[in-house]
Amino acid sequence: WAKMCRMEGTLTQMHLAFSREQDKKVYVQHLLSKNAKDTWKLISKGGAYIYVCGGVKMGQDVSDALKRLISEHGDFGTTDAKKYLDEMAKEGRFVQELWA
Repeated sequence: WAKMCRMEGTLTQMHLAFSREQDKKVYVQHLLSKNAKDTWKLISKGGAYIYVCGGVKMGQDVSDALKRLISEHGDFGTTDAKKYLDEMAKEGRFVQELWA
């Protein structure tokens, strides 16, 4: 799938997070923070869709990281960053499937 998307030009980058597969743990929220500027550009100008699947705690951590990057790079206050993410969810652009 990834190879096909790269060939079509629809996927130019992929960042993978593995918290249990290696000695150094990498979490989704850390990659979002590390790539915050590019992520904001994809969200605000590219109409990106974000799908999160995993545990409830991970989902909350990802939501918090997204709100921070929206606030910092989109020049929103904390409350408005939450509203922005909520609006993305209403539009189906931010979807979480979480379990305990």
